[in-house]
Amino acid sequence: MAPRETSVSGFLSILARHAKSIVLGTIATLALALAYLATAAPVYTASTTLFIDPRLKKVVSDEVTQGGFGSDLALVESQVSIIGSDAVLRRVVDKLQLDADPEFAPPQGSGLLSQLKALLIPRPPAPEPKLQAIESLSRNLKVKRAQKTYVVDVETSSVSPVKAARIAQAVVDAYLLDQTQAKQAEAKRANEQIDARLGQLREQVRRAETRADEFKKANKILTSEGGLVNEQQLTRLNGELSTARAFAAETKARLDQVNSALKAGASPDTLPDALRSGLVQRLREQYAQVARREAALLSQLQPRHPVLIEVRSQVAEIRSQIAAELKRIASSAQNEQQIAVNREREIAATLERAKDEVGRTNTAQIKLRELEQEVTASRELLRVFLGRAKELQEQQGIATADARVISPASVPNRPSKPLTWLILSIGLLSGLGLGIAQALVRDQMDDSVRSLAEIGRSTGLAQLAAIPRFEMSSLPALLRRRLTSHTGGVNAAQFSDLLTAIADARSTSAVAYRQSLLRLLSRLRVDNRPGQPFTVMLASARSGAGTSATALGLAYASALLGERVLLVDATSADTELSAIFAGSIKTDHVIVLDNRDHLASITTRDGRSGLSLLPIALADLRTFKNHQRRKLLAGLAALSENYDLVVIDAGALLDDESGAALIPSADRVVLVARSGETTNEDLNATLGLMDGARSKLAGVVLTMTDNNHA
Repeated sequence: MAPRETSVSGFLSILARHAKSIVLGTIATLALALAYLATAAPVYTASTTLFIDPRLKKVVSDEVTQGGFGSDLALVESQVSIIGSDAVLRRVVDKLQLDADPEFAPPQGSGLLSQLKALLIPRPPAPEPKLQAIESLSRNLKVKRAQKTYVVDVETSSVSPVKAARIAQAVVDAYLLDQTQAKQAEAKRANEQIDARLGQLREQVRRAETRADEFKKANKILTSEGGLVNEQQLTRLNGELSTARAFAAETKARLDQVNSALKAGASPDTLPDALRSGLVQRLREQYAQVARREAALLSQLQPRHPVLIEVRSQVAEIRSQIAAELKRIASSAQNEQQIAVNREREIAATLERAKDEVGRTNTAQIKLRELEQEVTASRELLRVFLGRAKELQEQQGIATADARVISPASVPNRPSKPLTWLILSIGLLSGLGLGIAQALVRDQMDDSVRSLAEIGRSTGLAQLAAIPRFEMSSLPALLRRRLTSHTGGVNAAQFSDLLTAIADARSTSAVAYRQSLLRLLSRLRVDNRPGQPFTVMLASARSGAGTSATALGLAYASALLGERVLLVDATSADTELSAIFAGSIKTDHVIVLDNRDHLASITTRDGRSGLSLLPIALADLRTFKNHQRRKLLAGLAALSENYDLVVIDAGALLDDESGAALIPSADRVVLVARSGETTNEDLNATLGLMDGARSKLAGVVLTMTDNNHA
């Protein structure tokens, strides 16, 4: 099978060739669709719309509060599955008593088909009516969620529109009731578990507080005014130590000053203000007065004057008193400084002990903090459980579903199944699809040629012309009658269309046919030498290829151009052409075909066009011997001298090889094939018969094509 070219035009031509079967198949599928629509029971679908609220509801202070919308749409998908669950559908079946409805729980084996199946196949146990009704309801229920929304559509189907609406509403009511009861049951179970857990938590808090208190006592961790007692004591000791150290330094400084003054001779002028006690202050005042008096007397009296001596004795007395006071002050300062040093040492020792105590307390506080955290966690857990217990107690009484109806079910006014337009569309498309598929398969399995290009690829022959299909009905009735009477009666009607198409140049319907013959004639004339007769043989593989019609059309077209044309009918297997155009020759007339004169005597001529016909097919070339065939070739060659063009119709060579005997007399041989009829196998077999004359092969002509460019 030769490969076919795939193109839009080729596909359309395949559809055109098989248009009848495609149309019939489409009509059949449409008829089946109409029959189904006429017999199918209508089904009605009712729908209701729910809004699934994913917000978490909490009970706070006897009020129900709602949180924000979540982003997890898996919750909505889960609710879709819950709506179609057996638990919800069982409520619907019980409420509407669908287990007693024949539509949802039909009796088993009630039909003739079921009884026949029971005879061949053991019948399983009859299912429970309620389970059967749940399964049927599940098949008639469709729950779907609008894309990326919290809206869910619930659709139910039934043969009754009222029943469909009732079922849809019952499904929604059962779902809402199921949600409410599920929440109440969940709250009740959780409340029972929390009550049992509260006692454990209280005991856990008590044990944690006891352990923390005992640890404080064991490690002497006491608190006062928001802080640890030992830490407060450490702070106080640090302050006392600083004060003691300052006081000790101050006493030491005073002692050093007193000792310095004593070493300096206790001169009142050199005593610092810090060492001036009340007595020293009075002595210094007395000393100043006596010293001024002494100074005054020195300017008035002699050094040995008794008054001056007495004043000097007073100065000495005052100095001795000051020295005695300083000694007393020095002794007191030394005692005070010793007491301050001892106090400092005592406080420092106490501080060190307090630091050790604080260090031990800090170490113990690590464990104490763990115990206190345990106490805090236990108290917080107890608080949470107490709050949760209160919420559950409230929710148990005010449980609500997480959905609400936003579009209640209504009674449908038109059936949802079967969809007329859908069934008819399926019937139409399936018929077209099957018809087109069948056409493609048949065309693929068909080995017949469809185009000149295909013949050229399979045989390698030159592509001479594609002669289109031409219908007799396209010609005017007057021309058909004129040509029929001219060619010999009703039997000539099969050739009247082509002759009229060639003769009447005004007929636009035959332009393609006429032009194809003229192009073929011009291509064959390329090798013809002017003034020399030119012989063309037309042959086909099998009969019915249109060889006679092509030969007649080619000869007639040349004759109308004013040329002398001889048409030789050499198809012994089919003498119809000779019988039509050479009807004057009697069947009992002896045709020997052995010389030019005899051939000329049986040649008939068309007076209107000048076309001559040599009906050698009437002699039955199949019975000729070799010497008779040689004489025939010689006589035909001599007769051809009187013509410009000789067209030989050799017929179907695979059906009758006798026509091949005239190949030596032909200048060019044209192989004729019919589109959709001639196969590549027959073409190759014909080329095998003509193997010795391949040099004379001019090419191939394809007849009965759909257009002139096939």
